[in-house]
Amino acid sequence: MTNRSHTTPHLRPGQLVYLPVSGAYVKEGRIRSLQSGLVTLQFTDTGGAIRVPARRLCLTPEAAEAALHKNQPPKEEPLTYLWHNVPVWMS
Repeated sequence: MTNRSHTTPHLRPGQLVYLPVSGAYVKEGRIRSLQSGLVTLQFTDTGGAIRVPARRLCLTPEAAEAALHKNQPPKEEPLTYLWHNVPVWMS
């Protein structure tokens, strides 16, 4: 079972919410309508709109920032190759 502490079932039209986008940044918007678990969200900065599942929305910017980093894969160490038979001209 997943922990979805940043979401709520108590969304209503006109409410200000935050949407984590592509694991990179957070967009602020207002809820315009709710239908069948989908929310029509109008962005405050551009005026554009998008329909997203209600579970993707956060009520605070801090919760949205935390949601950004939750799904990031851990950083891997860079690959290092050991060359045992290096030609003389390469050394």
